[in-house]
Amino acid sequence: MQDLVVCVGETCHQSGAEHVLKCFMDLIARNKLETEICLKGSFCLGGGCEQDEVSVRLGDRRFQVTPEQAALVFAREVYPASNPVLED
Repeated sequence: MQDLVVCVGETCHQSGAEHVLKCFMDLIARNKLETEICLKGSFCLGGGCEQDEVSVRLGDRRFQVTPEQAALVFAREVYPASNPVLED
């Protein structure tokens, strides 16, 4: 199981962390990934938050995400990481 951590500190909260969390929660449920991804909130991930961006960590990788980009980041980064390629 991988941890998907969304910063909910003051700057990220003001930048839309609640929307990013809800989007990720919905996509995890829709794709039935509850046993693959553990969604968490955390105060300050230490990534140097920018205004209008939310810090997100997946394993040891960090992303700066706007609320509008949340679904795209999930599709490009989170979903592929949750589904290991099966060997023949």
